[in-house]
Amino acid sequence: MSQQTEIDLDEGAGLAGRPLADRMRPTRLSDYVGQSHILGPDKPLARALAAGRIHSMILWGPPGTGKTTLARLLAAAVDIRFVQISAVMAGVKDIRAAVADAKDARSRDGRGTLLFVDEVHRFNKAQQDGLLPYVEDGTLVLVGATTENPSFEVNNALLSRTRTYVLRALDADVIRTLIDRALADAEYGLGDRGLAMDDTLRDRLPGRADGGAR
Repeated sequence: MSQQTEIDLDEGAGLAGRPLADRMRPTRLSDYVGQSHILGPDKPLARALAAGRIHSMILWGPPGTGKTTLARLLAAAVDIRFVQISAVMAGVKDIRAAVADAKDARSRDGRGTLLFVDEVHRFNKAQQDGLLPYVEDGTLVLVGATTENPSFEVNNALLSRTRTYVLRALDADVIRTLIDRALADAEYGLGDRGLAMDDTLRDRLPGRADGGAR
């Protein structure tokens, strides 16, 4: 069975069964907070998006810093399919299936595909090499996410065909913003429960979050 998942970025069904962090993922890049060093005005990703294109990349950063969310929003911003696989569970067969689907989508409706590989450092050399020709010929825009230094965990051949962006741990102001959003949002967050958070606790929680939004 294929481990790839094509995700409808506008899908809102099944909210009750989804964790809060997943429900609160922004659906527009303008709502994404943090990582201004790569997304701020005139920064590399901002320039690519302004030109209406996106390139293959490795997103390297601690857990909970927005790697998956950013990949989803990049696909939506340039109107291409978002397909996700986990390197923990997927193999060469799943890569081939993702490639075949990407080719079908391009021939059918001219739409590109962003393949998001979570924990890309878990792929072995053969699996990483299996991605190379399709990154080179544009069949796939590859976005790999890793918590490990890609210089040691990702093949040089794949690194040379991607750009590496370092995502930083979220600062206290960003985490407070996310807390406020979750408390206020009645549709996706906790706003319908009438909850309030004491200012002292609200300021203390970011320090316990270890730089992650989850």
